[in-house]
Amino acid sequence: MKRKLFEDWNAYIDVAASSDPAHDVISFESRTEKREIHIEGTLAHQPKGLSSVAVSAGIKHEGVLDLSVVKLGSPGVAAGVFTKNRCPSYAVTWDREKLVDGRAQLLCVVSKNANVFTVRGEEDTRTMARLLADELAVRADDVILSCTGVIGVPLPMAKIEAGIQGLSKKLRPGGLDDVSRAILTTDRGPKVCSVRVGDVVACAMAKGAGMIEPNMATMLVYFFTNADVSPAALKAILDGAVDRTFNSISVDSDTSTSDSVIAFSTGQVLLDSDGEADLVDAFRCMSIKLARDIVAQSEGATKLIECTVRADTSARDAKIMAKKIVNSPLVKTAVHGGDPNWGRIVMAIGKPDGDAPAPPIARTEVTIEMMGQVLFRRSEPVATDLEALSRSIKASSRVSIDVTVGQGRYAAKVWGCDLSNRYVEINAEYMT
Repeated sequence: MKRKLFEDWNAYIDVAASSDPAHDVISFESRTEKREIHIEGTLAHQPKGLSSVAVSAGIKHEGVLDLSVVKLGSPGVAAGVFTKNRCPSYAVTWDREKLVDGRAQLLCVVSKNANVFTVRGEEDTRTMARLLADELAVRADDVILSCTGVIGVPLPMAKIEAGIQGLSKKLRPGGLDDVSRAILTTDRGPKVCSVRVGDVVACAMAKGAGMIEPNMATMLVYFFTNADVSPAALKAILDGAVDRTFNSISVDSDTSTSDSVIAFSTGQVLLDSDGEADLVDAFRCMSIKLARDIVAQSEGATKLIECTVRADTSARDAKIMAKKIVNSPLVKTAVHGGDPNWGRIVMAIGKPDGDAPAPPIARTEVTIEMMGQVLFRRSEPVATDLEALSRSIKASSRVSIDVTVGQGRYAAKVWGCDLSNRYVEINAEYMT
């Protein structure tokens, strides 16, 4: 059944019969076409004027795609949102500086190496930008870089330089599928989507599987569109989409050093007011899809958790509370095991925020639901068939948790996942 995800967003979800949340349909009502537009889970719609290539440079393993480039035919509008980690990658520092003017022409992604806390990291970043500019005939200041992977290991510059050589002859249009695979690290597979509304197209790809806790996550996300928008407008669209999507997911409460969400526009299609509104909705819906896919396909995850909290004080407070729930190892393991233990949710919403004193949450103000069943309502538990609910949680790949405190005037929605043995195995063996 189709439902609206946010009261003030033109964004809907229709949960698929499949057990894979990636099959859920995200859509919006187009003002331009006067019909419902579905976000497609492919890169079928790519702006003209883009060319790309992905190669194996041997950065981690021979034969694995790990160096990719996307080039715009000419410098275009670009905007980015980046990690708030205080140990950012050198690529993030570079991109922040280069995107001040709101333009870019080339994206290069190095996978399997984060280029963080390395002796020559800043110098290697400048060198890589220069090599790319020379090979692909662009200005170094129009080169955007991303690096993702192991922290503290120097970039293998000899391999990267060799990989860059000859890229200009390998570029081809419509090749973003290879790029979507090349940017991955521990991901199960590519996360992509695209949409067409009249002459406007937009597509996006994401990488992210662990170290996921915004402000953003171990996450690289790239949008490409042909819509003619100003740098300020593109930045506003991106900021507005990120907050409720990529900044509202969590896998393991760890904030990465490399998180980047970057949008590029070739500026080929003029927009009227309806077209501008459709572009906003398209970016929001694509962000919803990719954010949910990141969590659902994250390291060791078997269940996608959608947690909605309603509170009386502010949407920010509701979001903080929701994050406490999806970040709790006890809640995450309970969901994994199918244990409808509402006491763990009580614990989570009551966790203090630093050392600042806060008033207690009265049990008479709280209602807790799981999978649509009320477990606790304003003072006391509600009689529920817990064994049946447990079976439902175990059988489902999508688990809902809803909490209301007070009258619930403000709402926030976040997505998380369960915590399994496989998550521990992956991260215990990450470098070895």
